[in-house]
Amino acid sequence: MATVLDTVPTIRALTPRFDAGIGPKGRIGFIALANGYVSEHEVAAIVPRDALVVYVSRVASDNVINLDNLRAIEADITRAAGMILPADRIDVMVYGCTSGTIALGEDRVAEKIRAVRPGVAVTTPITGALAAFKTLDIKRIVLLTPYIFEVTAAMRNYIVRRGIEVLDCATFNCTLNSDQQRVTPDAIAEAAIALDRKDADAIFVCCTALRAAGIIERVEAATGKPVVTSNQALAWHAMRLARYREAVSGYGRLLRV
Repeated sequence: MATVLDTVPTIRALTPRFDAGIGPKGRIGFIALANGYVSEHEVAAIVPRDALVVYVSRVASDNVINLDNLRAIEADITRAAGMILPADRIDVMVYGCTSGTIALGEDRVAEKIRAVRPGVAVTTPITGALAAFKTLDIKRIVLLTPYIFEVTAAMRNYIVRRGIEVLDCATFNCTLNSDQQRVTPDAIAEAAIALDRKDADAIFVCCTALRAAGIIERVEAATGKPVVTSNQALAWHAMRLARYREAVSGYGRLLRV
């Protein structure tokens, strides 16, 4: 006796055509803090969407920002990295925390990521900032952060050990990551302009939690100097590592190089 299945058509095999998929000119894997949201928004805004794409994973982190908590994030970096397109292409991996990087060291962060992404290019906000200083021939900076004094001092010392002179330093002294992300762009711009010194080559607005991307050109116009921010430098360096060389307008002198 005939059944309904007797009239079901045979499944035909088709030959697919493939292209490079989404992000044909580069894919960036982005490891964000569990409590963080500013960095992924700013990096995604800077990166040209018609050429590059950013994929985000989150790492377990405490909302209280101190050196011990920043070091504790190490335990989850490899897992978070492994959650970003594990069976597909990634061109660059980034760890989106400036203070977390200096707490662990750039090499240790790269080692944790490459445990699941061997051979991939890796960058961090401080790695990008140091590369930006070299590109722009910056040797003396003023440093603005939102961190508590302990973390700000560690950041200042890390930069100095890398051969950059820090002429002056100021902080909003926020304990919580959630508070760092609520500092207004106007407050950041005003503090950066006030901190500038005649003998400084540039202003470094340090921390991926600060909403600083939108005030870069305003501060550059007021001071006549390049402004480097954590998210701007991270996006710029990730793009360069992905071999994207086009200028991007609206985010300061560095992105126009």
